[in-house]
Amino acid sequence: MTYSRLLTLMAALALGSAAAAVPLATGTSAGTNAGTSITNIADAVFDDPTGGNTPLTSTSNTVTTKVNAITGFDILYGDGSTDDVAYANAPANYTKPNILPGTTVYTTYRVVNNSNIDNYVVNIIANGSASNVRYYLDADRDGVPDDLNSPITSVTLTNGGYKDIVQAIPVPSSSGRGQQYVASPMGSNPGGSINGVSYSAYNETSNQNTPGVSPTSGDLQPTTVNAYIPAAVVGPNNYPDGNGTGTYADPTTPTTSIARQGDAQIATVGSGTTTVTFIDTIKNKGALTDNFTLTTVTAGVVFKTPSGAAITNTPVTENGVIYVTDSSGTPTVKNVPAGGTANYQTVVTYAASTTSLGVYVTIESTSDFDTSEEDGTNHVVLVPQVLFGDKTNTGPDATQNPNPSVAPGSTANLLMQVNNAGASSDTYSFTSTQVAFQVVDASGNITTQNVPVTYAADENCNGTTDAGETLPLTVASGDTACVIATVAVPSNALKGQTPTLTQTLLGTSTITAQDTNDTVNVTLTFPTTPSNKGVLISKFTAKAGVTAGSEIEPNTGLTNPANYTLGQTTVLPGSNISYRILAKNVYNTSVTKFFLRDTVPANTTLQSIGLTLNGAAVTSANTIYSTDNGTTWTRLTTAIAIKAAGTTYLVGMDADNNNIPDSLGPNSKLELDLVTKIN
Repeated sequence: MTYSRLLTLMAALALGSAAAAVPLATGTSAGTNAGTSITNIADAVFDDPTGGNTPLTSTSNTVTTKVNAITGFDILYGDGSTDDVAYANAPANYTKPNILPGTTVYTTYRVVNNSNIDNYVVNIIANGSASNVRYYLDADRDGVPDDLNSPITSVTLTNGGYKDIVQAIPVPSSSGRGQQYVASPMGSNPGGSINGVSYSAYNETSNQNTPGVSPTSGDLQPTTVNAYIPAAVVGPNNYPDGNGTGTYADPTTPTTSIARQGDAQIATVGSGTTTVTFIDTIKNKGALTDNFTLTTVTAGVVFKTPSGAAITNTPVTENGVIYVTDSSGTPTVKNVPAGGTANYQTVVTYAASTTSLGVYVTIESTSDFDTSEEDGTNHVVLVPQVLFGDKTNTGPDATQNPNPSVAPGSTANLLMQVNNAGASSDTYSFTSTQVAFQVVDASGNITTQNVPVTYAADENCNGTTDAGETLPLTVASGDTACVIATVAVPSNALKGQTPTLTQTLLGTSTITAQDTNDTVNVTLTFPTTPSNKGVLISKFTAKAGVTAGSEIEPNTGLTNPANYTLGQTTVLPGSNISYRILAKNVYNTSVTKFFLRDTVPANTTLQSIGLTLNGAAVTSANTIYSTDNGTTWTRLTTAIAIKAAGTTYLVGMDADNNNIPDSLGPNSKLELDLVTKIN
């Protein structure tokens, strides 16, 4: 016997007990049993005319009268309620709401004999919309059939007697919600004869509770059964009616905040998160304890108990509610009391590439046959997604590299674009690695200078920061904005270098994006000089007592070394003249195949040559010269063969011994000392 059926039987028992306490008609006999023979004999008594002492008696013939039949019976409510009522007006004890499909409803009745016919047979059938209605004897009036295996179709009543019965209305398992089933026992007798006295057929619809007044509803006594109508709602955590407000933290990932907005829950997740745990609340608004299945059409959704336990075919009880899968594997929340609530977790797993995901969860009562859900609730996952890179006509492109060409001492601007490809607004900040520039000091020493990158907002991507545009940069879902990355190139940066920026975007959602390949191209430059040249050269003649820097060569701005002059000097024949040729590279890059060229003056003979690089003497082994305009080069370790006036010498360094003059670095000085003797 099912739990629901047991409840119904218990209710019937209670009804039977109550009915037993109500005085009921026991049948009203219409008199002497029909068919009874009433005989009569008369006597005449007189004195014996012959003189005898004993009176004489004469006996008449016998006359016989048989009692005719009076038909009539009634079927009464077992609780004494007035019968002859319409289906819609069944009394309280015979109106059965909230009956679960698959349940059988039992109600008590009494059949009374109002005729004078003994052993009067009343046939009983069901009148009404219910099907498969059965009747059983209930001699003890406990509201339960005496023998479920022995349904009856009639009762036999003694004159003035009665029989108690129960009516059984089965509610089909396939019953729709709120479907109504009505049945009333309706009696009839086909007529017959007893002891030679015949009687006519009699139907209950002929019965008159008030003599002379015909029944208005066929003298019926219906029971009305209404199938249970489940009612339930489901909504956001603590708001089953779908009027949610406020936020709560994901119980599994507390950094994820979940907003309740009416009947929807919206989780704005952090970058790298691929799971959200929502809490839903069911409220049973029905009149009975009920069970509810949980379903969704979205893949990757798992339902769990409020504590996070898995729902399997092994029942788990939390707060009096049972969580288990049914025979088809569907998660079910069972034993939710009428008016009570129950929570469960909806765990949503999604791909990292997801931008947004909607999940609709429905609940369906197991207390009805149809598959229409009772209610549903929405869940929305907003996943941050962003594109970050150099601005193009089609959106950010991190593979692009504008590589702006910038002169030393100027600034490089890179217009970086942001597209919020996620489903919710986000706010972004920007950082970059410092840009490592190679710089040269006044003495030609090359070092690395790290320069920070600064950022400014450019919301409309017009290349400038307009009024009101500030960082951090807030970008609505689907929108695009820009920032300007600015790099100040050092004034002494070397030409041709393309240092790299690694730029990083960080959203408040914790999403990050990078552009790692942007570079800055440093162009060729040199400082303004009188000669407007990138290599400065001046020639000085030895003169004792001249102070270094006391003279300035006007075309180059170079100053004299100590004991050398720009002015005229005098020497005697046979004496040496010492020349110093000073060359300085003021380009911001090395100049290749660099050499100095000079010609032995007339009336002189070459004595020696030598190089100095940035104040340090260059060894003979690293010094090469040419007297044939660079066709061949000779290392200075070999004695100079040609010394005559008019000979032109090309002199350079060759530290790598490849017989090609080396480069001269930026801000480096190469000095050639050439000594001749006056003939």
